[in-house]
Amino acid sequence: PISSSTSSPISSSTSYPSKELSGAPTLEPSIGSSNNSTKYQTNLPTLTPTIQPSTRKTSSPTLPPTMSQNPTLTQSVSPSTNPSSVPSTLPTNAPSSRPTSLPTSGPTPSPTETRPNLIMILTDEHNLRTLSCYRDYLATKVGAQSADVWGDLRLDTPNIDKLASEGALFSNFYTVAPLCTPSRASFMTGMYPSFTGGSIMNHGVMDEKMTTFAKVLKDEKSYRTAYFGKWHLDGDVTPGWGSNGRQFGFDENKYRFNRGHFKWIDEVNGNMAGYTIEDEWKFEGKQSENFTTDYLVDRGIEFMKSSIDTNEPFAMVLSIPDPHGPNHTRQPYRDMYKDLHFKVPETAKTARSYNPAPPGYIWIDLDETPIKDADQSLADYENGRFWQRYMQQYYGMVKCIDYNVGKLMKAIKDLDVDDDTIIVFTSDHGDLLMEHSRLNKGQPYETSAGVPFLIRYPGKVPAGKVVETAYSSVDFAPTILSLMGVSDTDVNFQGVDGTEELLNSDIVSYDEDKIIFSMDTGKNPIWAMAQMGHTKLVISKDVPWLFDIILDPDEIRNFIDSYWHVDIKQKLQHAITEALFEYKIPLTWFISSIYIDKPVCSDKRDILPLTNGQIATCKDIGGSVKLKRCEKQSKIRNHCLKSCLSCCEDTAGTMLVEAKVYGSCSELKGLCQNKSVRNFCPMTCETC
Repeated sequence: PISSSTSSPISSSTSYPSKELSGAPTLEPSIGSSNNSTKYQTNLPTLTPTIQPSTRKTSSPTLPPTMSQNPTLTQSVSPSTNPSSVPSTLPTNAPSSRPTSLPTSGPTPSPTETRPNLIMILTDEHNLRTLSCYRDYLATKVGAQSADVWGDLRLDTPNIDKLASEGALFSNFYTVAPLCTPSRASFMTGMYPSFTGGSIMNHGVMDEKMTTFAKVLKDEKSYRTAYFGKWHLDGDVTPGWGSNGRQFGFDENKYRFNRGHFKWIDEVNGNMAGYTIEDEWKFEGKQSENFTTDYLVDRGIEFMKSSIDTNEPFAMVLSIPDPHGPNHTRQPYRDMYKDLHFKVPETAKTARSYNPAPPGYIWIDLDETPIKDADQSLADYENGRFWQRYMQQYYGMVKCIDYNVGKLMKAIKDLDVDDDTIIVFTSDHGDLLMEHSRLNKGQPYETSAGVPFLIRYPGKVPAGKVVETAYSSVDFAPTILSLMGVSDTDVNFQGVDGTEELLNSDIVSYDEDKIIFSMDTGKNPIWAMAQMGHTKLVISKDVPWLFDIILDPDEIRNFIDSYWHVDIKQKLQHAITEALFEYKIPLTWFISSIYIDKPVCSDKRDILPLTNGQIATCKDIGGSVKLKRCEKQSKIRNHCLKSCLSCCEDTAGTMLVEAKVYGSCSELKGLCQNKSVRNFCPMTCETC
């Protein structure tokens, strides 16, 4: 066990049949529950598949003016970078990304002032497809085949789904960084990772000067605050307990641990202790009391009760370390899905076969396998014990979380604070679960950077609402404070307040102009993303990729050359170029040359269209594929413009070199010693 000596006081409906294990919403299912196919009814609005998203705008806030108008941020601890102006070749009317700040401090709350309670449920590494409300939304939007990536193996989450049917579901909510520490720092502070201290790194330290939403609620509205579970913002790489005096506005933190994924928790002689899978025998007969998810929720319920007893409004975070690995849960959830067979997603097969190929910034699992052996390799993986157990236990962990959400909601009703309590359900980042041949996180794909976000506030947030506008974790703090009546504070936030859109009467709302940003962080960041609604632009060391989630929900096609996407592409290009410097996105610190526009003379990464059965890519031109075949076959020549030496055309567009923006090849002429510049401007650099 790892212990500590610290202590402190205490709509319309849609349905899809599928294979699902039954279980009562708020009652513990038995080990012998059966795997009967069921239909699940969700009170989300019926949505028909569309080709293009609606252009109707809500009154939701758009991104504010340009960065030249920036105020000085009070929350600012950031590394230095070399800012540069955006070239005039980019459109000047694109949405900007300047941080929004709230006005100055307001009065002390009066005794009669309504102060809603807050419960933020923050899971870890949670794939949104495993929540049936999201699965059903995706099925109506892009079709069941694209929603059910592991086969017809529906995981039913009725209690979590109730948050959606009685509140709002955000369909395009993203973490600012799909990595634990930077994401959590932004959720807490409303600031981008580079402004929160050393927390662009996993296990980084959030600066003590940062103001969290809990600090604002405590100081300005006299809330009783608490944090339960995984924190991951203290910088210690060793799992353990204790706050080291770093409260960040959370007064009650006895049950807060810095990092780690304990499977069991207990209190021994007043000290907290976490236990691993191997210690399970110690909790025989009391698994439902000491399994981490159960233990944290039970302590949260105790905190609610004590707050109500003293007539204090409360705000708490229940930070559940599941379904992050190690993939292991308690009974009856451990064996609940043991008879199901999980398929490997089709996108894993396309990624491994390079048909079509993934972006160059993606490293994939099983990548050492030759392309010709990819199908057999993935078949062996699918039928192996590791993958099946990984998914069976992942499903079990989510089902246990759902049970505890039901237990929590029952407690709220029993305590008669149901109408006065805001419940938020979200996650720090996703888990690809073998989509695109990847496990875990760290990528801009929908189930890695995209996270579930549900919010229930009876009488305020319309029941069954779907928000399709893009939001991110940096927007959480300003939005939740505004929703809780804190509109006057001297704290600056880089996120935007989405309350106006959240509370309006539109059952489906969409603001096509709002842009959010997500970024790779950690030791070697290699991509950054800008997203508007269902369209995202990813820049990296590779050519830029433009994804359209409606036209291509599998995210395997690049729309960067699409005539129909020119306008939105240019808006996203302008926005991401500004954001790189304004929000100190670390991509430019590690990648010296970044293409904002795709070089004209570039190779495709897909397998070559060969007719002799040979499997090869453009990298094989001049090797296993003779160069003379470029001359004989136009398909190969057009596929490999660079490798076939069949293109000599400058790119009319923008790229970054050493954190400076260049809008044309004439501006880049003096940098032809740079290989990336030569690829971008072969005629100017006289390389062809």
